[in-house]
Amino acid sequence: MCRPQGAELLAEQSVFRLIRQTDRFIPAGKPGLNGAAFEPSSEDKAEAEKLHQPVRVSVWETVLTTVVQARAFRAVPDTIPYRLEVSDVIATKQKLQPDGRLRVVADPLLDDPKPGAHGHCGIEGLDRRASEGGLIYKALRDELALRARRMIGS
Repeated sequence: MCRPQGAELLAEQSVFRLIRQTDRFIPAGKPGLNGAAFEPSSEDKAEAEKLHQPVRVSVWETVLTTVVQARAFRAVPDTIPYRLEVSDVIATKQKLQPDGRLRVVADPLLDDPKPGAHGHCGIEGLDRRASEGGLIYKALRDELALRARRMIGS
């Protein structure tokens, strides 16, 4: 099943993000992630500007794409999958930014024939706009990092 581009995922769905195994994202000797793992990259921002769409941080829908399939799209070795419930994204928005842009949307890779391409999604609303302060976005990313759980056996 391929969802339409930009369709919002439901609260009962879940996604995962592939995180590079570096101290920047997974601090040595500490459990879990830090918020930098959900910070939009310069590539995320450039892609959004090119396509005239919101900035999206890449995630994969757990029922449509396997970890192995998702890794085939990345040239970065040593990634660790972290699962995030869409309900946790919704709760984070309600807690920290009720009128904000935070949401998880379908972002299928329609031009890519590799298996799992249709399960690509994005988390919108993690980028700071020029007119806004940055602290709320750090808080949003930190909260998502606290809620994300490492996928065992991957």
